Amino acid sequence: MYATVDDMVSRFGEVELLRLSSADGPLPAEGEPMPTDRIEQAIADAGRLIDSYLRQRYAVPVAPPPAELVRAACVLARYDLALGGDREPSEQMRLARKEVLTWLGQLGLGEASLEGAISLSAGSSARVSDRPRTFRMGDCL
Repeated sequence: MYATVDDMVSRFGEVELLRLSSADGPLPAEGEPMPTDRIEQAIADAGRLIDSYLRQRYAVPVAPPPAELVRAACVLARYDLALGGDREPSEQMRLARKEVLTWLGQLGLGEASLEGAISLSAGSSARVSDRPRTFRMGDCL
């Protein structure tokens, strides 16, 4: 996963995460722990979406994730959490998601780069040679 529940709370605030993490019904009472199952699921879904864009050019999952991927995962997870029930993502959420998806598309196409990620095109492609072999298995026995 590219983000944690703590990353989501620090980015969007505990009140919003409480509201978004409650599928239906009342919010948890004050002092009760935040229900994290939905948040963790949304973060995992965001990670799979991110990987679908990156796997053409980078070894995934990218570890440790750079701050840009943490932010992207948080934005995508927040949007997903805001879907359903009587909730609908705000215009701010829609625009942030669109921005992240555009950036991920640019990464996948090579129009942007990801600092610290292992590029698949950097010396990891298969090579074929038409030169004859000079070493044979029987030579070392």
